Amino acid sequence: MNERELLEQAYYLVISFPFHEEMCKYTDSLFGELCEDKYPLVSKGMWTGIIELRSHNLLNWPEEYGNILFQAKVSDSGTYFLLGKDNKALCRISGYVPNRLIPDADGCGDYIRLRIKSNGTIENWPDVPDFSEFIDGAMVVDRIDGDIKEEPVFNVCMDLTYDELMDKLFRLPKHLQMEIGKALIENASGNNL
Repeated sequence: MNERELLEQAYYLVISFPFHEEMCKYTDSLFGELCEDKYPLVSKGMWTGIIELRSHNLLNWPEEYGNILFQAKVSDSGTYFLLGKDNKALCRISGYVPNRLIPDADGCGDYIRLRIKSNGTIENWPDVPDFSEFIDGAMVVDRIDGDIKEEPVFNVCMDLTYDELMDKLFRLPKHLQMEIGKALIENASGNNL
């Protein structure tokens, strides 16, 4: 798919990344940084926002939070889907922030910086989207599987060689690799809580 086709067909951008409180900041112009245990658009440890590209509107923004500057250091742990008018996935990229489309803080692909108005409009969204990062290296997606069922991971026995195990590990998203690594280090050091 080329950039002209994406300009015509892409209606929504879905942004998803692991939420780490120390790496994200919601700032209100009146009260400063929000200090609370609940953060907008965070569920089960993931921040997920859906942006309507033509109106620059963050669709699932809760109005009660008012005008906010949202900043997040995502680095290479994000997943970004472009969806068509019918919500069908057109393509997906994972990894660093596509800062040619998403407003950034540094231009190096680590950060997202969104100035969100109470009605969900993103003030600093580009008027003309640049989808070039979705063309180079994007994965074409037939559909997003909404019927994923969790399977138990305990009491499962698998006979894998070290190389097979590492191959499976490196196929996981970066944020899961990091969580598994942290758990292994804690387990090895005896710091189980």
